[in-house]
Amino acid sequence: MNLKKIAVFLTACLLMLFCIPVTVYAENTQNTQTSSDIKTYTDGSFTYAYVDGGVALYACDTSTLAVNLPDESNGRKVVEISDAAFYQCSKLEYVTLGKYIKKIGKHAFQGCTALKAVELPESVEEIGEYAFGSCTQLKEIKFSDKIRTFPEGLCFECIMLENINFPESLESIGLSAFYNCNLLNPPAFPDGLQKIGDYAFAFCYAVMSAELPPSVTEVGSAAYYGCINITEFTVPKQLENLGTLMFMGCSNLAEYKVEEGNPTYTVQDGVLYKDNMQTLYAYPCGKTDAVFTVPEGVTVIYDAAFFSALDLTEIHFPSTLQYVGAGAFEYCSGIKQITLPEGTEIIYENAFADCTSLSEVNLPESLKAIGNYAFYVCPALKEVTIPKNCKKIGDYAFGYTDGSETDEEGNPVPVRIEGFRQHGGKDYSKIIFSIAGILAFIVIVTILIKIIRKNQMTSEEHEEIIQADIKAEDAQYSKILDEMQNDEKQDKT
Repeated sequence: MNLKKIAVFLTACLLMLFCIPVTVYAENTQNTQTSSDIKTYTDGSFTYAYVDGGVALYACDTSTLAVNLPDESNGRKVVEISDAAFYQCSKLEYVTLGKYIKKIGKHAFQGCTALKAVELPESVEEIGEYAFGSCTQLKEIKFSDKIRTFPEGLCFECIMLENINFPESLESIGLSAFYNCNLLNPPAFPDGLQKIGDYAFAFCYAVMSAELPPSVTEVGSAAYYGCINITEFTVPKQLENLGTLMFMGCSNLAEYKVEEGNPTYTVQDGVLYKDNMQTLYAYPCGKTDAVFTVPEGVTVIYDAAFFSALDLTEIHFPSTLQYVGAGAFEYCSGIKQITLPEGTEIIYENAFADCTSLSEVNLPESLKAIGNYAFYVCPALKEVTIPKNCKKIGDYAFGYTDGSETDEEGNPVPVRIEGFRQHGGKDYSKIIFSIAGILAFIVIVTILIKIIRKNQMTSEEHEEIIQADIKAEDAQYSKILDEMQNDEKQDKT
Protein backbone atom coordinates (compact mmCIF):
# COMPACT_ATOMS: atom_id res chain seq x y z
CA MET A 1 0.00 0.00 0.00
CA ASN A 2 1.63 3.31 -1.11
CA LEU A 3 1.12 6.71 0.48
CA LYS A 4 -1.52 7.79 -2.08
CA LYS A 5 -3.67 4.76 -1.30
CA ILE A 6 -3.23 5.39 2.42
CA ALA A 7 -4.39 9.00 1.99
CA VAL A 8 -7.48 7.85 0.10
CA PHE A 9 -8.19 5.24 2.76
CA LEU A 10 -7.84 7.83 5.55
CA THR A 11 -10.26 10.22 3.81
CA ALA A 12 -12.82 7.46 3.26
CA CYS A 13 -12.66 6.39 6.90
CA LEU A 14 -13.26 9.93 8.15
CA LEU A 15 -16.17 10.43 5.77
CA MET A 16 -17.83 7.20 6.91
CA LEU A 17 -17.21 7.95 10.58
CA PHE A 18 -18.71 11.41 10.67
CA CYS A 19 -21.23 10.97 7.80
CA ILE A 20 -19.99 14.10 6.06
CA PRO A 21 -22.33 14.85 3.18
CA VAL A 22 -20.68 15.34 -0.16
CA THR A 23 -22.56 17.61 -2.54
CA VAL A 24 -21.85 17.63 -6.23
CA TYR A 25 -22.60 20.88 -7.97
CA ALA A 26 -23.48 20.70 -11.64
CA GLU A 27 -23.20 23.77 -13.78
CA ASN A 28 -26.47 24.80 -15.36
CA THR A 29 -25.76 24.74 -19.07
CA GLN A 30 -29.31 25.54 -20.12
CA ASN A 31 -29.48 28.60 -22.32
CA THR A 32 -31.20 31.57 -20.70
CA GLN A 33 -32.33 34.69 -22.40
CA THR A 34 -30.18 37.74 -21.73
CA SER A 35 -30.70 41.36 -22.59
CA SER A 36 -28.46 40.92 -25.62
CA ASP A 37 -30.87 38.27 -26.98
CA ILE A 38 -33.87 40.60 -26.89
CA LYS A 39 -34.55 42.57 -30.06
CA THR A 40 -35.66 46.08 -29.19
CA TYR A 41 -36.35 49.37 -30.91
CA THR A 42 -37.22 52.89 -29.84
CA ASP A 43 -40.44 54.61 -30.80
CA GLY A 44 -40.76 58.08 -29.35
CA SER A 45 -40.10 57.98 -25.59
CA PHE A 46 -40.65 54.21 -25.33
CA THR A 47 -38.45 51.21 -25.98
CA TYR A 48 -40.24 48.12 -27.26
CA ALA A 49 -39.26 44.45 -27.51
CA TYR A 50 -40.61 41.91 -29.96
CA VAL A 51 -42.74 39.18 -28.31
CA ASP A 52 -45.26 36.59 -29.45
CA GLY A 53 -48.37 38.30 -30.75
CA GLY A 54 -46.88 41.78 -30.95
CA VAL A 55 -44.52 43.94 -28.93
CA ALA A 56 -43.92 44.64 -25.25
CA LEU A 57 -43.15 47.95 -23.64
CA TYR A 58 -39.59 47.25 -22.58
CA ALA A 59 -38.45 50.52 -21.01
CA CYS A 60 -39.42 54.10 -20.49
CA ASP A 61 -37.69 57.35 -19.63
CA THR A 62 -37.54 57.35 -15.81
CA SER A 63 -38.21 61.09 -15.68
CA THR A 64 -41.63 60.67 -17.35
CA LEU A 65 -44.55 62.28 -15.49
CA ALA A 66 -47.42 60.64 -17.41
CA VAL A 67 -47.74 57.73 -19.82
CA ASN A 68 -50.41 57.24 -22.46
CA LEU A 69 -49.41 53.93 -23.97
CA PRO A 70 -50.54 53.46 -27.58
CA ASP A 71 -52.49 50.41 -28.71
CA GLU A 72 -49.98 49.69 -31.46
CA SER A 73 -46.39 50.43 -32.44
CA ASN A 74 -44.91 49.97 -35.92
CA GLY A 75 -48.03 48.12 -36.97
CA ARG A 76 -47.82 45.65 -34.09
CA LYS A 77 -50.16 45.39 -31.10
CA VAL A 78 -48.69 46.34 -27.71
CA VAL A 79 -49.61 43.21 -25.76
CA GLU A 80 -47.33 43.28 -22.75
CA ILE A 81 -45.55 45.39 -20.14
CA SER A 82 -42.12 43.81 -19.61
CA ASP A 83 -40.61 42.98 -16.22
CA ALA A 84 -39.47 46.17 -14.45
CA ALA A 85 -40.47 48.32 -17.44
CA PHE A 86 -41.34 51.28 -15.19
CA TYR A 87 -39.27 50.16 -12.18
CA GLN A 88 -38.60 53.11 -9.86
CA CYS A 89 -39.96 55.73 -12.25
CA SER A 90 -40.38 57.89 -9.19
CA LYS A 91 -41.91 60.87 -11.05
CA LEU A 92 -44.60 58.91 -12.89
CA GLU A 93 -48.04 60.05 -11.68
CA TYR A 94 -50.50 58.76 -14.27
CA VAL A 95 -50.54 55.85 -16.71
CA THR A 96 -53.04 54.77 -19.36
CA LEU A 97 -52.51 51.34 -20.88
CA GLY A 98 -53.41 50.19 -24.39
CA LYS A 99 -56.45 48.04 -25.03
CA TYR A 100 -54.48 44.98 -26.17
CA ILE A 101 -52.33 44.53 -23.06
CA LYS A 102 -52.61 40.94 -21.81
CA LYS A 103 -49.72 40.72 -19.37
CA ILE A 104 -48.02 43.01 -16.87
CA GLY A 105 -44.61 41.72 -15.87
CA LYS A 106 -42.88 41.32 -12.52
CA HIS A 107 -41.92 44.57 -10.75
CA ALA A 108 -43.38 46.46 -13.74
CA PHE A 109 -44.36 49.55 -11.70
CA GLN A 110 -42.57 48.78 -8.44
CA GLY A 111 -41.19 51.85 -6.73
CA CYS A 112 -43.29 54.33 -8.75
CA THR A 113 -43.74 56.39 -5.62
CA ALA A 114 -45.71 59.20 -7.31
CA LEU A 115 -48.23 56.97 -9.12
CA LYS A 116 -51.75 57.80 -7.93
CA ALA A 117 -54.21 55.60 -9.83
CA VAL A 118 -54.22 52.72 -12.32
CA GLU A 119 -57.00 51.22 -14.41
CA LEU A 120 -56.17 47.99 -16.17
CA PRO A 121 -57.86 47.31 -19.52
CA GLU A 122 -60.20 44.34 -19.76
CA SER A 123 -57.64 42.54 -21.90
CA VAL A 124 -55.23 41.99 -18.96
CA GLU A 125 -55.14 38.33 -17.96
CA GLU A 126 -51.91 38.08 -15.97
CA ILE A 127 -49.96 40.25 -13.52
CA GLY A 128 -46.45 39.51 -12.27
CA GLU A 129 -45.09 39.53 -8.73
CA TYR A 130 -44.69 42.94 -7.04
CA ALA A 131 -46.08 44.65 -10.14
CA PHE A 132 -47.24 47.62 -8.05
CA GLY A 133 -45.10 47.04 -4.96
CA SER A 134 -44.06 50.10 -2.94
CA CYS A 135 -46.20 52.51 -4.95
CA THR A 136 -46.62 54.57 -1.81
CA GLN A 137 -48.98 57.19 -3.30
CA LEU A 138 -51.23 54.75 -5.17
CA LYS A 139 -54.79 55.25 -3.94
CA GLU A 140 -56.87 53.29 -6.42
CA ILE A 141 -56.45 50.37 -8.79
CA LYS A 142 -59.05 48.70 -10.96
CA PHE A 143 -58.41 45.13 -12.05
CA SER A 144 -59.84 43.46 -15.15
CA ASP A 145 -62.39 40.67 -14.88
CA LYS A 146 -60.06 38.15 -16.56
CA ILE A 147 -57.50 38.03 -13.76
CA ARG A 148 -57.52 34.74 -11.84
CA THR A 149 -54.53 35.26 -9.55
CA PHE A 150 -53.26 38.16 -7.48
CA PRO A 151 -49.54 37.31 -7.29
CA GLU A 152 -47.05 37.64 -4.46
CA GLY A 153 -46.48 41.23 -3.37
CA LEU A 154 -48.95 42.65 -5.91
CA CYS A 155 -49.53 45.87 -3.92
CA PHE A 156 -46.88 45.31 -1.25
CA GLU A 157 -46.62 48.36 1.02
CA CYS A 158 -48.98 50.56 -0.98
CA ILE A 159 -49.66 52.47 2.21
CA MET A 160 -52.16 54.92 0.69
CA LEU A 161 -54.21 52.34 -1.23
CA GLU A 162 -57.91 52.64 -0.40
CA ASN A 163 -59.96 51.34 -3.32
CA ILE A 164 -59.64 48.06 -5.20
CA ASN A 165 -62.02 45.58 -6.78
CA PHE A 166 -61.95 41.79 -6.68
CA PRO A 167 -62.64 40.29 -10.14
CA GLU A 168 -65.30 37.60 -10.19
CA SER A 169 -62.70 35.36 -11.86
CA LEU A 170 -60.29 35.65 -8.89
CA GLU A 171 -59.21 32.28 -7.43
CA SER A 172 -56.16 33.05 -5.28
CA ILE A 173 -54.47 35.91 -3.44
CA GLY A 174 -50.73 35.46 -3.08
CA LEU A 175 -48.14 35.94 -0.35
CA SER A 176 -48.06 39.52 1.00
CA ALA A 177 -50.27 40.71 -1.88
CA PHE A 178 -51.63 43.65 0.14
CA TYR A 179 -49.08 43.65 2.97
CA ASN A 180 -49.01 46.93 4.90
CA CYS A 181 -51.76 48.57 2.86
CA ASN A 182 -52.73 50.51 5.96
CA LEU A 183 -55.85 52.26 4.59
CA LEU A 184 -57.31 49.34 2.64
CA ASN A 185 -60.67 47.90 3.63
CA PRO A 186 -61.26 45.50 0.72
CA PRO A 187 -64.71 44.59 -0.63
CA ALA A 188 -66.32 41.18 -0.19
CA PHE A 189 -64.46 38.29 -1.72
CA PRO A 190 -65.88 36.69 -4.88
CA ASP A 191 -67.53 33.31 -4.55
CA GLY A 192 -64.84 31.52 -6.56
CA LEU A 193 -61.93 32.48 -4.30
CA GLN A 194 -60.08 29.38 -3.08
CA LYS A 195 -56.86 30.47 -1.42
CA ILE A 196 -55.51 33.40 0.60
CA GLY A 197 -51.73 33.38 1.00
CA ASP A 198 -49.43 34.09 3.94
CA TYR A 199 -49.47 37.73 5.13
CA ALA A 200 -51.91 38.60 2.33
CA PHE A 201 -53.61 41.40 4.35
CA ALA A 202 -51.11 41.78 7.19
CA PHE A 203 -51.14 45.24 8.76
CA CYS A 204 -54.17 46.37 6.79
CA TYR A 205 -55.41 48.32 9.78
CA ALA A 206 -58.65 49.43 8.09
CA VAL A 207 -59.91 45.88 7.44
CA MET A 208 -63.18 45.49 9.33
CA SER A 209 -64.18 41.95 8.38
CA ALA A 210 -62.54 38.67 7.46
CA GLU A 211 -65.67 36.93 6.21
CA LEU A 212 -64.77 34.17 3.78
CA PRO A 213 -66.93 32.70 1.00
CA PRO A 214 -67.73 28.96 1.04
CA SER A 215 -65.27 28.37 -1.79
CA VAL A 216 -62.18 29.16 0.32
CA THR A 217 -60.29 26.01 1.31
CA GLU A 218 -56.98 27.46 2.50
CA VAL A 219 -55.86 30.56 4.42
CA GLY A 220 -52.15 31.14 4.94
CA SER A 221 -50.16 31.98 8.06
CA ALA A 222 -50.55 35.49 9.47
CA ALA A 223 -52.96 36.38 6.67
CA TYR A 224 -54.55 39.11 8.83
CA TYR A 225 -51.63 39.77 11.17
CA GLY A 226 -52.06 43.11 12.93
CA CYS A 227 -55.54 43.88 11.56
CA ILE A 228 -56.62 45.59 14.74
CA ASN A 229 -60.21 46.38 13.68
CA ILE A 230 -61.35 42.78 13.19
CA THR A 231 -63.57 41.83 16.14
CA GLU A 232 -64.69 38.30 15.27
CA PHE A 233 -64.08 35.52 12.78
CA THR A 234 -66.16 32.56 11.70
CA VAL A 235 -64.40 29.49 10.33
CA PRO A 236 -66.44 28.31 7.32
CA LYS A 237 -67.75 24.76 7.20
CA GLN A 238 -65.44 23.64 4.39
CA LEU A 239 -62.22 25.29 5.64
CA GLU A 240 -59.82 22.65 6.92
CA ASN A 241 -56.50 24.50 6.64
CA LEU A 242 -56.48 27.65 8.74
CA GLY A 243 -53.03 29.25 8.77
CA THR A 244 -50.88 29.47 11.87
CA LEU A 245 -50.86 32.94 13.43
CA MET A 246 -53.68 33.97 11.10
CA PHE A 247 -54.96 36.68 13.45
CA MET A 248 -51.80 37.31 15.46
CA GLY A 249 -51.78 40.84 16.82
CA CYS A 250 -55.49 41.42 16.12
CA SER A 251 -55.96 43.09 19.48
CA ASN A 252 -59.74 43.56 19.15
CA LEU A 253 -60.59 40.04 18.04
CA ALA A 254 -62.70 38.89 20.98
CA GLU A 255 -64.03 35.55 19.80
CA TYR A 256 -63.86 32.84 17.19
CA LYS A 257 -66.84 31.06 15.72
CA VAL A 258 -67.06 27.85 13.70
CA GLU A 259 -69.74 27.10 11.17
CA GLU A 260 -71.63 23.92 12.00
CA GLY A 261 -70.34 20.90 10.13
CA ASN A 262 -66.65 21.84 10.02
CA PRO A 263 -64.71 18.55 10.45
CA THR A 264 -61.50 20.08 11.80
CA TYR A 265 -62.22 22.99 14.13
CA THR A 266 -64.27 23.41 17.27
CA VAL A 267 -65.00 26.47 19.37
CA GLN A 268 -65.64 26.75 23.11
CA ASP A 269 -66.13 30.08 24.90
CA GLY A 270 -64.74 31.87 21.85
CA VAL A 271 -61.50 29.85 21.86
CA LEU A 272 -60.59 27.81 18.78
CA TYR A 273 -59.62 24.12 19.02
CA LYS A 274 -58.86 21.34 16.53
CA ASP A 275 -58.25 17.59 16.55
CA ASN A 276 -61.33 16.88 18.66
CA MET A 277 -60.35 19.41 21.31
CA GLN A 278 -56.86 17.94 21.75
CA THR A 279 -55.15 21.04 20.36
CA LEU A 280 -55.84 24.54 21.61
CA TYR A 281 -55.32 26.31 18.30
CA ALA A 282 -56.02 30.00 18.93
CA TYR A 283 -57.08 32.16 21.85
CA PRO A 284 -58.51 35.52 20.70
CA CYS A 285 -56.06 38.12 21.97
CA GLY A 286 -58.89 40.64 22.32
CA LYS A 287 -60.60 38.43 24.90
CA THR A 288 -60.74 40.41 28.16
CA ASP A 289 -60.81 37.52 30.67
CA ALA A 290 -58.03 37.73 33.25
CA VAL A 291 -58.09 34.01 34.11
CA PHE A 292 -58.28 31.09 31.73
CA THR A 293 -58.33 27.34 32.36
CA VAL A 294 -57.28 25.11 29.50
CA PRO A 295 -59.81 22.25 29.27
CA GLU A 296 -58.88 18.70 30.23
CA GLY A 297 -58.05 16.59 27.18
CA VAL A 298 -55.91 19.27 25.54
CA THR A 299 -52.44 17.83 24.84
CA VAL A 300 -51.00 20.62 22.68
CA ILE A 301 -51.07 24.38 23.00
CA TYR A 302 -50.39 25.43 19.42
CA ASP A 303 -47.78 27.87 18.16
CA ALA A 304 -48.63 31.47 19.13
CA ALA A 305 -52.00 30.33 20.47
CA PHE A 306 -52.05 33.03 23.19
CA PHE A 307 -49.74 35.48 21.42
CA SER A 308 -50.16 38.98 22.87
CA ALA A 309 -53.17 38.12 25.07
CA LEU A 310 -52.49 41.19 27.17
CA ASP A 311 -55.46 40.92 29.56
CA LEU A 312 -54.56 37.40 30.66
CA THR A 313 -52.96 37.35 34.12
CA GLU A 314 -53.52 33.74 35.20
CA ILE A 315 -53.43 30.48 33.24
CA HIS A 316 -54.25 26.96 34.46
CA PHE A 317 -53.09 23.91 32.53
CA PRO A 318 -54.77 20.50 32.22
CA SER A 319 -53.20 17.27 33.45
CA THR A 320 -53.23 16.02 29.85
CA LEU A 321 -50.81 18.67 28.52
CA GLN A 322 -47.72 17.41 26.68
CA TYR A 323 -46.43 20.23 24.46
CA VAL A 324 -46.31 24.03 24.63
CA GLY A 325 -45.82 25.39 21.12
CA ALA A 326 -43.43 27.99 19.76
CA GLY A 327 -44.40 31.48 20.91
CA ALA A 328 -47.50 30.06 22.56
CA PHE A 329 -47.60 32.74 25.29
CA GLU A 330 -45.21 35.27 23.77
CA TYR A 331 -45.96 38.86 24.82
CA CYS A 332 -48.47 37.76 27.47
CA SER A 333 -47.12 40.49 29.69
CA GLY A 334 -49.72 40.05 32.45
CA ILE A 335 -48.99 36.42 33.39
CA LYS A 336 -47.12 36.21 36.69
CA GLN A 337 -46.85 32.49 37.42
CA ILE A 338 -47.01 29.20 35.55
CA THR A 339 -47.06 25.63 36.77
CA LEU A 340 -46.86 23.00 34.06
CA PRO A 341 -48.40 19.61 34.91
CA GLU A 342 -46.59 16.28 35.14
CA GLY A 343 -46.68 14.81 31.66
CA THR A 344 -45.52 17.97 29.87
CA GLU A 345 -42.53 16.96 27.74
CA ILE A 346 -41.44 19.90 25.57
CA ILE A 347 -41.54 23.68 25.79
CA TYR A 348 -40.77 25.02 22.31
CA GLU A 349 -38.83 28.14 21.35
CA ASN A 350 -40.10 31.54 22.51
CA ALA A 351 -43.00 29.84 24.30
CA PHE A 352 -43.01 32.36 27.19
CA ALA A 353 -40.73 35.04 25.74
CA ASP A 354 -41.55 38.65 26.64
CA CYS A 355 -43.74 37.63 29.56
CA THR A 356 -42.39 40.60 31.47
CA SER A 357 -44.41 40.01 34.67
CA LEU A 358 -43.57 36.31 34.94
CA SER A 359 -41.77 35.75 38.24
CA GLU A 360 -42.40 32.08 39.07
CA VAL A 361 -42.01 28.99 36.90
CA ASN A 362 -42.62 25.42 38.11
CA LEU A 363 -41.52 22.68 35.74
CA PRO A 364 -42.50 18.97 35.95
CA GLU A 365 -40.10 16.00 36.20
CA SER A 366 -41.48 14.76 32.88
CA LEU A 367 -39.98 17.71 31.00
CA LYS A 368 -37.41 16.63 28.39
CA ALA A 369 -36.53 19.79 26.47
CA ILE A 370 -36.76 23.57 26.58
CA GLY A 371 -36.36 25.46 23.30
CA ASN A 372 -34.31 28.49 22.37
CA TYR A 373 -35.44 31.77 23.94
CA ALA A 374 -38.26 29.95 25.75
CA PHE A 375 -38.23 32.45 28.66
CA TYR A 376 -36.33 35.26 26.96
CA VAL A 377 -37.08 38.82 28.13
CA CYS A 378 -38.63 37.69 31.41
CA PRO A 379 -36.82 40.18 33.68
CA ALA A 380 -38.99 39.37 36.74
CA LEU A 381 -37.96 35.70 36.64
CA LYS A 382 -34.97 35.41 38.99
CA GLU A 383 -34.82 31.69 39.77
CA VAL A 384 -35.73 28.40 38.15
CA THR A 385 -35.18 24.73 38.90
CA ILE A 386 -34.63 22.44 35.92
CA PRO A 387 -35.90 18.83 36.29
CA LYS A 388 -33.21 16.14 36.11
CA ASN A 389 -34.81 14.50 33.06
CA CYS A 390 -34.55 17.68 31.00
CA LYS A 391 -31.62 16.92 28.70
CA LYS A 392 -31.89 19.86 26.33
CA ILE A 393 -31.92 23.54 27.20
CA GLY A 394 -31.86 25.89 24.20
CA ASP A 395 -29.83 29.02 23.64
CA TYR A 396 -30.82 31.92 25.91
CA ALA A 397 -33.71 29.85 27.26
CA PHE A 398 -33.45 31.45 30.71
CA GLY A 399 -31.92 34.41 32.43
CA TYR A 400 -31.58 36.88 29.57
CA THR A 401 -33.28 40.04 28.39
CA ASP A 402 -32.82 41.83 25.10
CA GLY A 403 -31.35 44.74 27.05
CA SER A 404 -30.25 48.01 25.57
CA GLU A 405 -26.75 46.97 24.53
CA THR A 406 -25.99 46.57 20.83
CA ASP A 407 -23.05 45.37 18.79
CA GLU A 408 -21.13 47.43 16.25
CA GLU A 409 -23.84 46.90 13.64
CA GLY A 410 -26.64 47.95 15.98
CA ASN A 411 -27.98 44.46 16.62
CA PRO A 412 -29.25 43.80 20.18
CA VAL A 413 -26.89 41.88 22.44
CA PRO A 414 -28.39 39.51 25.03
CA VAL A 415 -27.81 40.77 28.56
CA ARG A 416 -27.78 38.50 31.59
CA ILE A 417 -30.50 39.24 34.15
CA GLU A 418 -28.81 40.36 37.32
CA GLY A 419 -29.31 37.91 40.19
CA PHE A 420 -30.73 35.11 38.07
CA ARG A 421 -30.04 31.56 39.34
CA GLN A 422 -30.61 28.28 37.55
CA HIS A 423 -30.60 25.01 39.49
CA GLY A 424 -29.96 21.53 38.08
CA GLY A 425 -30.67 20.34 34.61
CA LYS A 426 -27.11 20.50 33.33
CA ASP A 427 -26.77 18.95 29.91
CA TYR A 428 -23.65 16.83 29.58
CA SER A 429 -24.68 15.19 26.32
CA LYS A 430 -22.70 17.58 24.14
CA ILE A 431 -19.57 17.03 26.20
CA ILE A 432 -20.00 13.24 26.11
CA PHE A 433 -20.50 13.20 22.34
CA SER A 434 -17.52 15.49 21.85
CA ILE A 435 -15.25 13.26 23.94
CA ALA A 436 -16.51 10.14 22.16
CA GLY A 437 -15.81 11.74 18.80
CA ILE A 438 -12.31 12.75 19.82
CA LEU A 439 -11.52 9.26 21.15
CA ALA A 440 -12.83 7.63 17.97
CA PHE A 441 -10.69 9.96 15.89
CA ILE A 442 -7.58 9.18 17.97
CA VAL A 443 -8.16 5.42 17.58
CA ILE A 444 -8.51 5.70 13.80
CA VAL A 445 -5.46 7.93 13.49
CA THR A 446 -3.41 5.52 15.65
CA ILE A 447 -4.40 2.54 13.49
CA LEU A 448 -3.62 4.43 10.31
CA ILE A 449 -0.23 5.54 11.66
CA LYS A 450 0.62 1.91 12.36
CA ILE A 451 -0.44 0.96 8.83
CA ILE A 452 1.63 3.78 7.37
CA ARG A 453 4.61 2.91 9.56
CA LYS A 454 4.38 -0.76 8.61
CA ASN A 455 4.31 0.05 4.89
CA GLN A 456 7.30 2.39 5.24
CA MET A 457 9.57 -0.21 7.02
CA THR A 458 12.48 -1.95 5.31
CA SER A 459 12.62 -5.75 5.07
CA GLU A 460 15.32 -5.78 7.80
CA GLU A 461 13.05 -3.82 10.17
CA HIS A 462 10.18 -6.22 9.45
CA GLU A 463 12.46 -9.18 10.28
CA GLU A 464 13.63 -7.55 13.54
CA ILE A 465 10.03 -6.98 14.65
CA ILE A 466 9.08 -10.57 13.78
CA GLN A 467 12.09 -11.99 15.71
CA ALA A 468 11.29 -9.76 18.68
CA ASP A 469 7.69 -11.01 18.66
CA ILE A 470 8.92 -14.65 18.52
CA LYS A 471 11.31 -14.10 21.45
CA ALA A 472 8.54 -12.47 23.47
CA GLU A 473 6.19 -15.38 22.77
CA ASP A 474 8.93 -17.93 23.73
CA ALA A 475 9.60 -16.10 26.96
CA GLN A 476 5.91 -16.01 27.80
CA TYR A 477 5.60 -19.77 26.97
CA SER A 478 8.60 -20.64 29.17
CA LYS A 479 7.15 -18.64 32.03
CA ILE A 480 3.88 -20.56 31.76
CA LEU A 481 5.73 -23.96 31.80
CA ASP A 482 7.75 -22.98 34.89
CA GLU A 483 4.55 -21.98 36.71
CA MET A 484 2.93 -25.35 35.81
CA GLN A 485 5.95 -27.32 37.06
CA ASN A 486 6.01 -25.43 40.36
CA ASP A 487 2.30 -26.15 40.80
CA GLU A 488 2.93 -29.91 40.28
CA LYS A 489 5.76 -29.93 42.88
CA GLN A 490 3.54 -28.19 45.42
CA ASP A 491 0.75 -30.73 44.81
CA LYS A 492 3.15 -33.68 45.43
CA THR A 493 4.42 -32.22 48.70
